[in-house]
Amino acid sequence: MGNRVSLLFLLLGVASVEAASLYTVESLGSLGAGASLATGINNSGTAVGWVTDSQGNVNPVQFLNGQATAFGSGGQANAINSGGVAIGTLFTGGGPSVVEWSGGHMTSLGVAGYGTAINNGGQVAGGYVGPDGQLHAFTWSNGVLVDLGTLGGSSSAAYGINASGQTAGASMTAGGTFHAFFSNGALEDLGTLGGTNSYGMALNDAGQVTGNAQTAAGYSTAFLWDGQHMKSLGTLGGTQSYGYGIDSNGDVVGYSWTGDGVTHGFLYSGGVMLDLNSLLPIGSGWTIDGAYGINDAGQILALATHDGQRYAVDLNPILTTPEPAALALVLLGLVAITGIRRRR
Repeated sequence: MGNRVSLLFLLLGVASVEAASLYTVESLGSLGAGASLATGINNSGTAVGWVTDSQGNVNPVQFLNGQATAFGSGGQANAINSGGVAIGTLFTGGGPSVVEWSGGHMTSLGVAGYGTAINNGGQVAGGYVGPDGQLHAFTWSNGVLVDLGTLGGSSSAAYGINASGQTAGASMTAGGTFHAFFSNGALEDLGTLGGTNSYGMALNDAGQVTGNAQTAAGYSTAFLWDGQHMKSLGTLGGTQSYGYGIDSNGDVVGYSWTGDGVTHGFLYSGGVMLDLNSLLPIGSGWTIDGAYGINDAGQILALATHDGQRYAVDLNPILTTPEPAALALVLLGLVAITGIRRRR
């Protein structure tokens, strides 16, 4: 998706890109009035999350055929892999436990804690309750749990895992602050953007990490870590932004405050943060409030509002790399526009 958006920038300029329709909106289901969230999408476009029902119960769901279908009750689904295996957390009287859902069946992994991520090989990541009673980042595979440790503090949690089993997350430091980490067997402190705290929320197979980090002014800003440096992705005109998903091209999605003091979902691609609302068909009636995942097909999992109702939605890309004939037409149009401007 990054190369295609960058190409459009070169041909039409940023102002034209923001007016172009690059995505269609597919409703995945209503989220109701309670606290709810769409949290993960796989490469087939299947999404999961959690919904609070009218009784106040939090239920894990799969978004399918335009509606939220519950896996069960009393839990959260946080991620799903390409095999359709979802990972999440079940809340019971004994505390949180990590569970999988597959083929209509729930399986406990025997881990007290929170399941946040799963890769296509079935490796799981999250935070488990350690012997000291603190939450520790972990990976789990074939019944074996590995404690990833901390950055010197008492607690940590992993929020993303890639095909190689590398993880990203956040850990308390010896100084009592929280810093984003990358782990390939040992936790690497990613630092901040000049402020106090940072959190790693997702990573791709290349090991690039996104999340949010505080600036010296104390504002949280979405970042992209490329293996060496943490880069600020900026905002949509407001004070803060948060990165939540990243694809194989390094494109990032999340949400940002705008200059009007509301949150909009964004796509960061080709070095530019774009308001997802500017990439929808004109008059669609949808407002994209935040984006929480992106798959390698360029589909974006988002929260949106339509007629005052909240929905989980899938933004499907409709822009493809122009064929030579189409590219020629675009260039011809630019020549014509240039000619008109010269005559003026």
